[in-house]
Amino acid sequence: MTATNVTLSDRRWLILASAVVSFFAVGTTFFAVPPLVPQLTAAFGLNHFHIGLLVGAIAVPAIVLSIPLGAAVDRWPARAAGNVGLVLMFIGAGFFAAAPSYAFLLTGRLLFGIGGLLINLLLARLIATAFAGRELALAMGIFLAVYPAGLISLFSAHPFLLEHLGWRGELGVLAGLVLIAIPLHTLAVPRGLRGSPVGDAEVSGFRTKASPSLIALAISWMLFFAAYASVPTFAPEWAGGGPRALLTVTIIMWTAAVLSPVFGSIIDHLGRPGPWVVGGLLALAAALALMSVEAITPVVAMLVVGVSAAAVTTATYALPPQLVAPARVGFAFGFITAFSNLGTVIGPPVAGALRDHSGGWTLTWSVLAAVALLGAAAAVLVRPKST
Repeated sequence: MTATNVTLSDRRWLILASAVVSFFAVGTTFFAVPPLVPQLTAAFGLNHFHIGLLVGAIAVPAIVLSIPLGAAVDRWPARAAGNVGLVLMFIGAGFFAAAPSYAFLLTGRLLFGIGGLLINLLLARLIATAFAGRELALAMGIFLAVYPAGLISLFSAHPFLLEHLGWRGELGVLAGLVLIAIPLHTLAVPRGLRGSPVGDAEVSGFRTKASPSLIALAISWMLFFAAYASVPTFAPEWAGGGPRALLTVTIIMWTAAVLSPVFGSIIDHLGRPGPWVVGGLLALAAALALMSVEAITPVVAMLVVGVSAAAVTTATYALPPQLVAPARVGFAFGFITAFSNLGTVIGPPVAGALRDHSGGWTLTWSVLAAVALLGAAAAVLVRPKST
């Protein structure tokens, strides 16, 4: 083991703490649209499709950039790359808060998406490397619990922020969170830290070849996000609207935040993350199917969706190190991220269009349930090297 690896391993908990702050900033801005639907609709004359497109726009850059950036973070200086990502996030968040038109809102989401993508890939690789061989699924569970914590915090604080700061001021507060993350990232990541030294020919091969299991995981991850990202976007309206409905939807994230580290610890001991992906997607499909026929209460539905999110995300993030060589981990995260963001881009706009077309929720939730079932079928094909 090299001196750099020893330093990174020794700093693993500090790196995780810094990653938590950075990812919290990503999560709060990603979920900034749903609580502001009434304000954005009134200000810019939007329909459900426009709202869905606004949610998905943040993921558009990842469709094109995830794979090349995933391979690049295997070689780039980690501290500098992270700071570039955070600065882009700040610019995008500020642009979104000050937007005078819908086009500017979309532009701000796109800029934030580029920075958020870079941060997401870099942090996933740093944690996977720092915790390699020990506590990896637990660390990923803690890391991924931050994303739902962002939604919980935002949805809970939204009424207060909206009343006292207005919707633009609320978005400005979210931009300020990014500024807090920059010095913490600089402190946590060692200067000059780079990814594994690999040759250009080898990196080129990473970009052009993915194993069948990695492809299956990416497809499963894409279909999960196509269904899952639509739930917090439209469930507040489905649950009746208003602050009470927002708090009901936070049950998803409370559940995911609590269970992600728990599931991560269990997966560390059992060593079989694949079945957790399958089970989580089946649970999501069941919840959506019951929502489509009004056979489940909002509270129970959000609880089941939260269990699904905890299982699928924790297990998925634990799988790339089991599917590829250590030098390919960044590429693997980039590969599955490209697919997941494609799902995020497509899912909410399609769900919104179905809602606009049908005037109700039956068709919307039914289609999303079928998507989740297809994701479970794809996950069955994932075969880790260690099993």
